Formats: sequence, C-alpha cells, structure tokens
Amino acid sequence: MLLSKSSLGISFWDDRVDLLHLLKPSFGKTTVVNSLSIPFVYGMKREEFERDVSAFVKENRLHRMMPYVALPRRDVVLLNLELPISVEDNLREVIGYELDNYTPFSGDTAYFDFQNLGHTVDGSKVRILLGAIEKIRLNYYLELLKGVGLEPISMEVSSTAIARTIPSDDLNGGKNVVLYMGANTCEFSFYNEKVLEYSRAYDRTSPELNFKKGQVVDTILKEYRRVFPSGFGEQEIKKVVVLGDGISDEEFLKEISNVAGKEVVRVKTFKGIDISDGPGIQLQRAALGCALRGLYGDTAAMNLFIARVDRDKAPRVLRFAAILLFIFLVSLWVGEFVLRIKKEIKTLNQIKEKVMLLERAAISVEGLKKEIAVMEERLPQLNNFSKRRVLFLSVIKELTDVIPSNTYLTMLKYHDNEIEIVGRSASAVTLLSLLETSPAFKDVEFSATMKRREAVRERPGGRAVIAGGEALPLSEDVYLENFSIKAKLERL
Repeated sequence: MLLSKSSLGISFWDDRVDLLHLLKPSFGKTTVVNSLSIPFVYGMKREEFERDVSAFVKENRLHRMMPYVALPRRDVVLLNLELPISVEDNLREVIGYELDNYTPFSGDTAYFDFQNLGHTVDGSKVRILLGAIEKIRLNYYLELLKGVGLEPISMEVSSTAIARTIPSDDLNGGKNVVLYMGANTCEFSFYNEKVLEYSRAYDRTSPELNFKKGQVVDTILKEYRRVFPSGFGEQEIKKVVVLGDGISDEEFLKEISNVAGKEVVRVKTFKGIDISDGPGIQLQRAALGCALRGLYGDTAAMNLFIARVDRDKAPRVLRFAAILLFIFLVSLWVGEFVLRIKKEIKTLNQIKEKVMLLERAAISVEGLKKEIAVMEERLPQLNNFSKRRVLFLSVIKELTDVIPSNTYLTMLKYHDNEIEIVGRSASAVTLLSLLETSPAFKDVEFSATMKRREAVRERPGGRAVIAGGEALPLSEDVYLENFSIKAKLERL
C-alpha cells in the first residue's frame, strides 16, 4: 500500500529461528503479513539455512531489508557492574579497555553494549548493565542473514526484544519481574519501570527448576538478592508478568502468585496486532518485539551490533516517490513563505536604518538650533562690544588732540558712556575748558583738585625736568596741579 510501513523481526533460539513480517498502513491497523519458524541449531550450515529461509524472503519481497534481530539469551553475557563515578563520561572506552576483567572476552574478540542504570545510593559509583557476545558467534548469525540478502541494523538480546511486546501499563509502577516460558528456555528478567536491570536464562528441562514446588519465583528472588544485595527485598517487587507458551495452566499461575505473594499479570497474545492465534504463536514474541522496534524506529537499549554500512531498505518506490513529492511540495510552500518573510524582514530593516539616519539628522538639527540660539544671544553683546571699541578709539584720539603738551595723564577710566581722566597739568582750568569745547564730551566737571609745587632744575638745551622725571619745555619754576575730571560722551 502507498505510504505503508513494513518491518522484519528475526529471533534466534537454541532450537529454532523465527521470522515475522509486520505491516502498518498509514491509516490502518498493524498486521502480521506472514511469519516463519524453522528448526535451527547453532552451527547449522549456511546452505541449510538459506534453503528454508530464502523462499520466505522472496515471497515477501524482503531482499536487502535491514531487519531487527534478537539473539539467544544464553549467547550473551549480561553483567551488573558498579564503576567509579569519575569514568561516567567515558564508560565505553573504559569498558572496552577492561572488558577482559569482566567477561571471558577481550575488547578485540567481542561486541558489547551497555545501559546506564543510574548511581548508587551514596552517589560514588555508576551502575551499568553490560552485555557482551563473542565476535565469532555474532558474526555467524550475521553471515547467515547476509546469505539470504538481509543485513541487520540492530542485534539485541531476546530479553529486551520480548519486553517490547509487553504493554507499558504492565511495566509501570516500580520494579517488576518478567517470566518468559519458551519451548526449552525460561528467562527471568527484572525491570525498573521499562529499564532492564538483570536477566538470566535457564534450561526449561533442567531439574534445577521444579515448577510444581514453586521454585520459579523463589529462584527469581534469590537471584535478585545475589545481584543486588544492598537492601533489596521481596517486598519491592510490584508484580510478576508472565508470558509464553506454557502459561495456560491456571494452577501454575496460582502457585507463582502464592509463593511470590504478588499479583501475576498474564500478557495477551500480540495485543493490538491483527493476527489470529495459532499453535506456538506465543513463541514468536521476540521476533514480534524486533519487528515492532523496526516499525516504529525504536533504538534497542543494548544493540550488540551497530550497522557499519548504510544501505537502502526494501524498495517501496511508490511510497518513497509519494513521500518525496509531498516533501517537495511542502518545501516549495515553506520556501516561498520563508522568502517572503526574509523579504519583509529586509524591507523592515531598511526602514529601521532610514529611521535611525533621520533620528541622527534630527538630533544634529536640534544641536544646530541650540547653537544658533546661543549665537543670537551673544550677537548684541558682540555688536555692542564692537561699537564700544570704535567709540573708545575715538575718545583716545579726541583726548590726544585736545590735551595740551603741558598736561599728562596718569589714569583713564572708561565705563558705559562716561570717562574719567586723572593726571597733572600746568592749568587744570584750561584743560576743563578745552574738554567742554570738544564735541566729543559733555557735562565736564572736576571730581577732585589738588595743587602742589614741583622743584624744577635746568637741563642743557633749555628744557626743565620736574621731580617726577618728566621733561617740559620750560625754563622757569612750574606749578603743576593734580586733577581728576569726568565727562559724558557725545556721539562721534
């Protein structure tokens, strides 16, 4: 179907291999298209495996599909470790370097992965669940699948694959035990919410497990106490989740509940999947869990094999073409929308720049206006100063013309429209008359008068020198008067 999704899940067991092809249309119910279970033992020749599986792959057009694969629990070493908190940021490097200290393998002879289970109570160590498998063993499964045109994208342990089929509500609410009853295998797993913390597999035919005597749950509790001795007790287990082909015996379920003192939850076969139950259908749960992971693109908590080469999945030309066309049309619409937004943003930025320039220009204009106002205030003062300077020069010139040679000044004051001269003269009265007749002055009057005699000595050439050191063209004794005259100025 157009826009449908499909996935292939494969699970290897000690006695068989399961293949399950899952399909989910975009607007339909998830269905199992087909499934296959064939006898299998480790070491089976490649030709025998291809003979039974190639037809299934061909009929369902699964060539070059990248399946999700589950490996037998007993092929994988699962260990709980506690490492110093200081190595938490480099766990993969540390584990790879010291793998031979934890497992029978070295970093060169095994594939491994792990999941972080959090810190210990005191926070000094980090708890991890380590999974490792010998490279020779994993590569054997890998070569079998490549022989029929399949290259896995993920290879996980059967415990985590089976848990993928358990409804989320059954694993919520704390720590739970999951008991899987296979044909020849029994797996005990402990989950904290949806996180696998420990798992152990037993041979179902082994006398170690006497189901009639209630040893199953007792073994679970003893094993958990051995692995987690730090205060974990039986009371922390919320319930026991049971699934597999041997759980139809109600007496057995009651025995588990009585011994454990916990609720026993029986998981329905392929809940939410469109398939009718048949003989042995429960045995394909690991394959279903892998197919569901591939269908929804989930990442396995521990993926023992990371695909090293990117390959295309099974061809779905029409589906991919429709998806690409849809993406293309959406891209065009989004692109046009984005271009329009960019254009509007560019225009807005240009307007903002113009506004900023105008604001700067307005600020400059305001500054110039203030400078003009200041200059206008100073202009009358400058004009007045200029006029007063010209008037003062005119006053100096007029005084030079009017004052006779027998008079000298010691001080000249000029303020507003009035001057005051102080000095000595042979005749202060004559000086007063000269100033009154000048057109430059008016209201001329003495402000103080003082008369005194100065000693005069003859000098060669007929010039007289007074005591003050000034030379006068006189040859007889001279009487000089101190005077102080003030007058107002007329317009010149």
